[in-house]
Amino acid sequence: MNEIYILSVFVISIAIMIVMISKWNVHPAITLLLVVIGLGFAIGLNGEKTMSLLTKGFGDTIGKVGLLFFLGCVLGKLLESTGAAIKITNFMYKVFGKKNAIWAIAVASAILGIPILADTIVIVLIPIISNLAVQTGASMAQYGTVLYLGAYVTASAVPPTPGPLAAAAFLNLDLSQAIIWGILISIPGIFAGTLYTKYLNIPISPKEEFLSKNTQTSKISLFQSLAPIILPILLIMLSSLFSNMETINPNVKEFFKILGNPIVAMLIAITYSLSLTGTRWKTKEVLNDWVETGLRLAAMPIIVTGLGGSLALIIKDTKVAESIANSIAGLNIPAVLIPFTIAALVNTITGSNTLGVLTGAAIIEPMLGTLNLSPLAAYLACATGAQVFKHSNSSGFWVTVSLSNMDLGQGLKSVGAATAISGFTSGIVVLILDVMNLI
Repeated sequence: MNEIYILSVFVISIAIMIVMISKWNVHPAITLLLVVIGLGFAIGLNGEKTMSLLTKGFGDTIGKVGLLFFLGCVLGKLLESTGAAIKITNFMYKVFGKKNAIWAIAVASAILGIPILADTIVIVLIPIISNLAVQTGASMAQYGTVLYLGAYVTASAVPPTPGPLAAAAFLNLDLSQAIIWGILISIPGIFAGTLYTKYLNIPISPKEEFLSKNTQTSKISLFQSLAPIILPILLIMLSSLFSNMETINPNVKEFFKILGNPIVAMLIAITYSLSLTGTRWKTKEVLNDWVETGLRLAAMPIIVTGLGGSLALIIKDTKVAESIANSIAGLNIPAVLIPFTIAALVNTITGSNTLGVLTGAAIIEPMLGTLNLSPLAAYLACATGAQVFKHSNSSGFWVTVSLSNMDLGQGLKSVGAATAISGFTSGIVVLILDVMNLI
């Protein structure tokens, strides 16, 4: 079986996956399952071997990230329902002031995008943003876009959001590295996208139904609102830091190693978040219904990520990775552009940044050695490529456009352009860092 055939089969498989999701509206989970099985047969694996790799890749991947997906979605639901998200947004507005309200929205959204899906943030905060638009005389094309943009960028680059969490697992990248570099690489993208939006001249008034709604925060403090986001990140980072310090007492190392385990860190954050509900924490709504909602939100990313692991294992176990890597190496282009391009294409065509970042990571991981690409560089390339261009095939795009009172054309000029700018800006930074051997 020659390299041209193997490469052709792989390209056709990815093309079929994209068409099934974007054109035929087949669910990504069923699509990936069929593509993985079809790819196995096409490259000469028998049925037993194909199914063995399918189940092993699925199980190994879910074992790494399944519980974290679930806990992250539960934490996001708690922050949404306790009023913490609104509290953070109002505080940022007070800090930045009326003239710089758009930057306040961007920062608040970026912080909230680490544990909460961008679509949810838009739905929860659109009344507050609509009233701010009236107070400041700004257009909803500006405020609505930035409200989505900040969360969208960090949700693409910073764990424990499902996409970056899965990508870090595929690439065997230390989670603290993924968090730190994900945050750093998000900054230039958010800045560039927000700067573009700030000078966007599309006058749009808010929807009447969002005006004068009660947008007051709950009685919880800013510290209480931020703690569930900062706490797990801090514990994971401290665990990683102390593990590399020889002067630290072994018992202290072990203590922080336990606390910094991502599952334990997330459980601690969730437990703390229950205190934000006051006396309601004992109710069925909090202890059962909100958890049930988190479980439903986590189900799809868990299954899709597991099947992404199956795809990665089949690519690794056969000569697909070797063939693709050799072909790419012969093109004489920076290797870091490959995962960026894969993630960008998947996101743009399927409308899912989560699918973009995890598919890019699953495909590129077996090629890292041949391409001489570090796991960190590959991760950042996937995370930035997966941001490129949200448009009409994305639920997040339509949530933002419709609630911000925009039409399709206005949405493409605002949300579409801003996400393209953020992805390409951060991607250029990743390319520079890779060329300078800093990642």
